[in-house]
Amino acid sequence: MSGSPSPSPASSSSSSSASSPAPSPAEPASPRGGSLRSEYRELTRKRLLDAVREVLEETDYAAATVEEIVRRAGASRATFYVHFRSKGEAAAALLDRVTPSDRGAYASLPEAARTRAGLRRWLEESLDWYESQARLLAALNEAMAVEGTVAERRSAAVERLVEALPEYLERWGDPARARVRLQLLLRQFHQVAMDTVVQGAWQPDRALLLDEMTEAWWAVLGGEERAPRT
Repeated sequence: MSGSPSPSPASSSSSSSASSPAPSPAEPASPRGGSLRSEYRELTRKRLLDAVREVLEETDYAAATVEEIVRRAGASRATFYVHFRSKGEAAAALLDRVTPSDRGAYASLPEAARTRAGLRRWLEESLDWYESQARLLAALNEAMAVEGTVAERRSAAVERLVEALPEYLERWGDPARARVRLQLLLRQFHQVAMDTVVQGAWQPDRALLLDEMTEAWWAVLGGEERAPRT
């Protein structure tokens, strides 16, 4: 046999690695690098939406400016436009964020509507919710009138609320008619709440208003003892 075999590429590489520093770990060094970036982005978005809410609770929609929003958020205009294309889009995102507060209430509607007393209590609590959010809802209502994006989000929110009431939709023989009936109730309630407890343009006796709304809703939703219409 002739002399020792020449080193293989692998052994050559091994010997050269002994004299050079080990390669650095793949980036990012932290396995949570991507997750941290995502968390930071979400935190920034939340801070911006908090600022949008603050501004809209203090002034009307037309007077709210991106400059004031970013000042409150401690961010730059460039950062704002990374998250939202416009003030209208930010208002629409805030509407989405607020909607779960009343979506939770609507989830309890089927149970509440089993009795007149339960339905009346539900309507009263829903009016109270509008009243507690009055400043913000007044500004968002203004935004709906001038920003198509916000109006579309509101319609989508109403549709989600309809979907959250499968018991009602399944009870009637005509699903299309049931959807329209429910949409009508929800939209009418929103307008009444805006006129009475948000904007104060109409101020009927609260107890009388609740009595009449209860009768109107009961006629449509009906309790367990009501037979489905055909």
